[in-house]
Amino acid sequence: MIEILGIKLTYETLIFFGLFIGSEIIGNSKLRENSVVQVILRGIEAIKPHRTEDDKIQSIKDTFKS
Repeated sequence: MIEILGIKLTYETLIFFGLFIGSEIIGNSKLRENSVVQVILRGIEAIKPHRTEDDKIQSIKDTFKS
């Protein structure tokens, strides 16, 4: 736990705020065009098709519709 200006914060909270601020900066600036950021974003996009939870939910919805 870290105390800043009399406010006690956990490491997890500081990491969350850091990541949130970083995502806002990348989203609102030209950093999105940075090649390193693009590689990371493409990696995340490549991982998405491997998630099957959405397909399972859609198949369950389809069985209830018919």
